[in-house]
Order: sequence, then C-alpha cells, then structure tokens
Amino acid sequence: MNLTIGQQTKSYGAQNSVPRSVSRRHCRLQVLENGSFTIENLKMENDTFVNGRPVFTKTVTRDDVVELGGDHYRLNWEVIDQLMPKTADIRPLKEIWTRYEEKTNAIQTDMARKNAIRGIAGAFGTLGILCTFFESLGSLRFAIMGLGLLLTVTMVVISYLDSKNAPKKRKELQQKLRNNYVCPCCKKYFNMDYDLLTRQYDNCPYCKAKFIK
Repeated sequence: MNLTIGQQTKSYGAQNSVPRSVSRRHCRLQVLENGSFTIENLKMENDTFVNGRPVFTKTVTRDDVVELGGDHYRLNWEVIDQLMPKTADIRPLKEIWTRYEEKTNAIQTDMARKNAIRGIAGAFGTLGILCTFFESLGSLRFAIMGLGLLLTVTMVVISYLDSKNAPKKRKELQQKLRNNYVCPCCKKYFNMDYDLLTRQYDNCPYCKAKFIK
C-alpha cells in the first residue's frame, strides 16, 4: 500500500503482504514537532484502529498500536521511521562557522600588527644608521642605532617563527572546520559560509535531508 507521510507518499509493505481490507491509499501520518503523529483516514469508508478503538483522526505516538482495515493490519513503527523524510538540524553549524571566522580573523590581525611593528623596527634601524652621521648627538647616536638593530633582529626572528606557525594554525583551523562543519545526516562538508548555505539551500545538496534552520 501507499502511506502518506506529511506531503510525501511512500510505499509501505512488500508486494501482496497487505490484506485487501486495507486501501491502497488508506491514511496519512502528519509528523508533529514533539515527535508524535496525527493519523487521519483518507476515505470515510476506511477502517483505522488505535489501541483497538476505531478512529478517523487522532494524535498517536510510537507506543500506540495502529491497525488498518477489517483484518487489523498493524503498522510497524520501525518501518515508518525508515520512510520518514530525513531532516538535518544545521543550526549548531552557525556557531561553528562563526568561531572559525573569528579565529581566522585573529590570526590575520596578529600578522598585520606584527607587520606594523616590523615597519617601526625598520624605521628605528634606518634612523640609527642615519644618526651615526650626526656627531653632535654624541653617544646617543650609538644608543639609537643599537636600539634599532635590536628591534630589527627581534622582528626578523618573530617573522621567521610566524612564517612557520601561522600557516600551521590556519591549516589546523581548516581541518577542524572540515571535520565539524558537515551535514548531520550524511557528514558531508559544506564548502560555503553559513549565511550562503541557508540562503541557497533548503535541503542538503548531498543527501537531500530537509534543513532545520
């Protein structure tokens, strides 16, 4: 038989396994937010029973016994679960993407700050060299030159370390994102920011699970 779940019609039961007292389109199951269902006959002449009592429409849970037709053909909730449209709650992905952007921006800001300091250190180094030509400054010119050289050497060392650490940090962030920024159902990675994902898609582009945004 065909079982309507929400707006979709699914085939329920193997061929010739459903008794003739069950209509080909017998009832509809509407999934509710709390996980229960509303069962409703699709025709007045259909027989539907919940816990042995005839009903036309009723809210049921997986603890209820639902039977169809005069032969009391029992619905299997495990089979119904397999027929239900998949949903994917992607709301937690927003925080994952936000944290990734924040950490990536922090790395870029740190590098920009250190580039600015390197520029200042270079200016001190240049100033120190120029001061050697001004004998009127006396010993102060050597102090300025020494400070400039010290800052320059310090920033060269920091730059060298950053050239190794920054790419490593970015790679670790990207790998962590690829592991966690995925569809809850099929675990496929979403290669786009969260706002674009929610604007462009209502379903997972891979497994077609409906997004809960």
